[in-house]
Amino acid sequence: MAYYLFSNANPVEIMMNRTQIFAGLLIGVAYLAGLATSSAGPTGAGPVHSALADLRWVSLPEFGGSEAIIYRSSDGHRVAAAFKESGSPSFVYPFDEFLYVTAGTALVKVHGGQKIFLRKGDVAYFPEGTRVDFEFSKDFADITMLMADHEVRWR
Repeated sequence: MAYYLFSNANPVEIMMNRTQIFAGLLIGVAYLAGLATSSAGPTGAGPVHSALADLRWVSLPEFGGSEAIIYRSSDGHRVAAAFKESGSPSFVYPFDEFLYVTAGTALVKVHGGQKIFLRKGDVAYFPEGTRVDFEFSKDFADITMLMADHEVRWR
């Protein structure tokens, strides 16, 4: 299993074991749940939990699929989301993205860098400003954390 860390100038492969990746992902989700509770005021919203099929999926035609927002911080700087994508879109990241591939494959061509092949179980990180061309399989899906020092928006 391969895990990648991308910088604008030099993609660097990071070798980690599955336990380390899942531990980091769980810490991130716990952090989000804490933010959801603390930002909701005295009554609190509690942790965020849902089956993927039960999320509110909306069309995402520019990426050949759909999206579901799992969590958005009150200031909009952090978003956890699920995506189903297909086709061959190009994208310039207006935020940092950490993703975990849940289905399918994607060939990612990083402008000024290497080509990366992602498959189910892989994780990747793209910093704000990274330019990429995707080639998604018809069944590509991921869970992602989007972060920025400004409101996270992709439309």
